[in-house]
Amino acid sequence: MSGKILLTGISGWIAKHTAIELLNSGYEVLGTVRNKNLIEQTKETISKYASIDKLSFVELDLVKDDGWNEAAKGCKYIFHIASPFPMKVSRNRESLLPPAVDGTLRVLKAGVNAGVEQIIKTSSIVAMFRKPNRSNPYTFGENDWTDENWVEGVNDYFLSKTKAEKLAWKFMESKGLRNKLTCICPGGVFGDALDKKGGTSIEYVRQFMAGKFPGAPKFAILVSDVKDIAKAHVACIGNNKIGGRRLIVGKEVKKLVELSQIMAEAMPEYAKKLPKKELPNFMVKLISYIDSSAKMMIPDLGILMQTDTAYAEELLGFKFKPAKDCMIENAKSVVRLGLV
Repeated sequence: MSGKILLTGISGWIAKHTAIELLNSGYEVLGTVRNKNLIEQTKETISKYASIDKLSFVELDLVKDDGWNEAAKGCKYIFHIASPFPMKVSRNRESLLPPAVDGTLRVLKAGVNAGVEQIIKTSSIVAMFRKPNRSNPYTFGENDWTDENWVEGVNDYFLSKTKAEKLAWKFMESKGLRNKLTCICPGGVFGDALDKKGGTSIEYVRQFMAGKFPGAPKFAILVSDVKDIAKAHVACIGNNKIGGRRLIVGKEVKKLVELSQIMAEAMPEYAKKLPKKELPNFMVKLISYIDSSAKMMIPDLGILMQTDTAYAEELLGFKFKPAKDCMIENAKSVVRLGLV
């Protein structure tokens, strides 16, 4: 394989896995970092899993115009993976919009100006499933959108992902280039942590294994393996079936207590610390006043989501990993890295 790829936010967890997949497939990767101090650690991690001969870096900020057009020149593809995902929920619903929404527009404009062949954007199922008055269980799919006007139920992160993806489609359609864009939409991302700079979901696993939760919130999520997400991005290159599509990546929906049980069985030495029962919803709501990260789950407590990802497997040409394998790899990597 050949071709140069601009990969945004390369120091992030999904992006590092994607860079490894790209480099091992023979592509040249130009990774963007918000701060050049992130370069050495990122390079060190990636070098353990792939040759970095074709890896280079550029310091760019999603909230600034400078440098994006220059970075995109000579690139055949853009993977726009960078997007903020904080543990804590801000009281300001619009706090993440500048990097998520304005940043997306900067990246897309640079790609169009450079005449790239494809743009693959990392979105999320959070841009699809959050809306009021849902049935239980409820089903969502590629054509569904989160209701950004639902103020009580759509927090800063959900709003940023929804608005950013909607803007991406609107912009590409305005240029007559809808088929040059594909959005990858994972659920809760788990799997090999790679290094100590893990994502938000890695932190949830760490807290579970460290005994920070007396019980598991009654929350269920589509489990997405980080390596599947990386593989999905790369499988889009030159794939004429995925233009203009939103691809949901993940195999199974699992409750948090089920994920805890999987980890306890695989790592019995942590079984005592891992939650065995579910917390009453009122208790999770009380906890959210002290720990705002719990607010992320509240609108979905006790509701079971359903989605069919077989179409994405068919379009991408591979089967997604089951939740069990993904969670065991996640737990083992957390221990290996000394995070618990």
